[in-house]
Amino acid sequence: MRILICLMALVVPGVVLADGVPLKNGRYAGKVLTFSLTPEQRAAADRFRTCHLAHFRETNIYTPYVFRLSKEQAEVVRRAVGFAPSRFDLYETYRGFNDSGPHWNLALRYSAERFEVPLELLLRDHAASAAEREQGWKNTNPCFPLSGPNNSSKPTPLRGAA
Repeated sequence: MRILICLMALVVPGVVLADGVPLKNGRYAGKVLTFSLTPEQRAAADRFRTCHLAHFRETNIYTPYVFRLSKEQAEVVRRAVGFAPSRFDLYETYRGFNDSGPHWNLALRYSAERFEVPLELLLRDHAASAAEREQGWKNTNPCFPLSGPNNSSKPTPLRGAA
């Protein structure tokens, strides 16, 4: 009996935590704002997929919060909730991506041209930065040097990156 309890204690939390963001057909199940991707955001999404996610073993120590809203999109978010986070984590849900979390400040790309921002998952920048530190991520990302304080305009080459 003790062995069964120990096994359940190990397995059940993993199952509960592996649920990911609540989606229905790739769309968030709660209140969202939807936007069209700008050409810059489309390029950033491609870079995130081909650099950060493609080299996940190397890049997992860096923040995934590198996606930025346009000024106009940020203003829509600000009007809706009173603030607009400066950086988001991009999930390409139309490609089947749904991480197990934790979840805050998400941009869910549900089609090649559109994404949505779940309003109930938004954190102000100071709370989001604290959450990133709690995860142990470095606040820079070699795939997106402008996302952090080093402000270099060129991505840092990763071993084997194209």
